Amino acid sequence: MLSCWGAVLGAAVSVPLLVLAAAPYVRDLAKAEAAASEIRAETENQEVIVKKLDLADTRSIREFANSFLAEEKELHILINNAGVMLCPYSKTADGFEMHLGVNHLGHFLLTFLLLERLKQSAPARIVNVSSLAHHGGRIRFHDLHGEKSYNRGLAYCHSKLANVLFTRELARRLQGKCRQGEE
Repeated sequence: MLSCWGAVLGAAVSVPLLVLAAAPYVRDLAKAEAAASEIRAETENQEVIVKKLDLADTRSIREFANSFLAEEKELHILINNAGVMLCPYSKTADGFEMHLGVNHLGHFLLTFLLLERLKQSAPARIVNVSSLAHHGGRIRFHDLHGEKSYNRGLAYCHSKLANVLFTRELARRLQGKCRQGEE
């Protein structure tokens, strides 16, 4: 099972989610190790594993997915919740505007790389966490990475709108395809 969550997800929310997971994975190594120890103690689940996953670097995402797929035969839930907010202008390792790269493209790639395992493990679920801020977003294809004009608040809104649009399209494409026993 997979649960990707960042420091923004509080322990009160994470523990009930992680109790359901056989071997949850988390993103931020230092904070994850501390959280994992706490979760192990509170739940007596010793299979809380910490793996590196940097959503601002597609190489890290691919390495994480490859490692996960090699080690885990089933994946029943993917929670895409890690993210950044109100960052000064910066780019990911691959040259994407940071909000779009981390909040949307990183989750998109991770989901794509793990999608077949999710289908094979049915029943399965993908949860993409967004924000009401998506209402303020507009996909600016002429300046997708904010190189002409940058506003950190709008960049966040745009990334959250991309989450919502991705989730709607993914749900449409997967409707009826991740049920128990289907190939």
